[in-house]
Amino acid sequence: MAGELVARAQTSILFLSYGARLKECRRLVHSWVNKHAVSASWPAQEAGSYKLLGALLDDPEGFSEHIRTQAGSVILKLTYGIECKPVNDPHIAMAEQLSKITAQATQPGRWLCDSFPSLVHVPAWFPGAEFRRWAEQARKISTELVHIPFEIVRTSILNGTATPSWTANEIVDEKGHVKSAEEARDLITAAGTMYSGGIDTTVGAVRTFFLMMARHPEIQRKAQAEIDSVVGHERLPDINDRDSLPYISQLITEVLRFNPIAPIVPHSLDEDDVYEGYLIPKGAWVMVNLWAILHDPNTYRDPEEFRPERFEGTKEYPAEPDCTQISFGFGRRSCPGYHFAMSTLFYNFTHVLSAFNIEPVKDAEGKPQIPPPEFVAGHLRAPRPFKCAVVPRSLEKVKLVRQAVVAASGV
Repeated sequence: MAGELVARAQTSILFLSYGARLKECRRLVHSWVNKHAVSASWPAQEAGSYKLLGALLDDPEGFSEHIRTQAGSVILKLTYGIECKPVNDPHIAMAEQLSKITAQATQPGRWLCDSFPSLVHVPAWFPGAEFRRWAEQARKISTELVHIPFEIVRTSILNGTATPSWTANEIVDEKGHVKSAEEARDLITAAGTMYSGGIDTTVGAVRTFFLMMARHPEIQRKAQAEIDSVVGHERLPDINDRDSLPYISQLITEVLRFNPIAPIVPHSLDEDDVYEGYLIPKGAWVMVNLWAILHDPNTYRDPEEFRPERFEGTKEYPAEPDCTQISFGFGRRSCPGYHFAMSTLFYNFTHVLSAFNIEPVKDAEGKPQIPPPEFVAGHLRAPRPFKCAVVPRSLEKVKLVRQAVVAASGV
């Protein structure tokens, strides 16, 4: 359903079969966000994080939507050079809509055509073929999501008004020819992967961070104390502080362990394989239960507890395995945006902790209402809607945020 009928194989490398197209699309994405290239994205990530702080200052109750807007605006700026609206941006809304479609299209056991592939040839008008009619509408959205911003970039280049972006840098060949959509098929898919895949994964991780900080003030205070001791109170953290903030690194890792954003990772076999005497036929789906791996009590002591210190180690308990890399998948199908995601989370976590306290909201009697650790299951796992109070740590921090927002306006 998802790969063929909804055309996600044309809009994301996650659904591409192994072969030349997958290799080329991954090469493109890797060229943008590999360990060395990702530093070019840091100014945009930093500016986006500053804008998030400004939005939290002006409208703290809307924190959840501000997180989505910030994640989407950074991705769209870097991928296509598109400046997003501060609220109700159509590109961000379309990505959210596609995420919901993907969740439905990839739901195990929902679609007969996943078990009986010949059903994909049933015409949409055929009685009982509601799945084909749903897929046609979903396919239109999936295709538009990647083609609309591509055409915006292409038109701006032809008009001489383009701004730098990953797509703009690739769309013109060595002879100065501006590629058409057909000629740039792999580029469209690679860019679409960053666009459609880079928003919701970031949103899920940052919302989990907010939830855990509201639930664990002692962890929040420890992280803030580390930031204050390294950075001080006269500036906000930057990427050069990363190596001096080990507890922040542990906090990021624990967020990814406690709530793996992609908890079930499907893989499909290109050929028959035998594992410990079991035949796994070609085309079979192998589901990697990442959530179970990261919540295995044989590996992670008290796995249902949120405890960043588990990665530090003590005399009583050795450090538990760093799961940062496997949180992004395995082998050739691992997420190529690992380094990009890690710097995004570093900026978001440290900036928010430096400027704000995240607290439970209080009821009419002044009693804190600690949000429960509840998550929505699907192809991505994110916290259920919850409330928290986002409170500036001081007037000096308010001034720092205002200055940062002004600085971000020029990036």
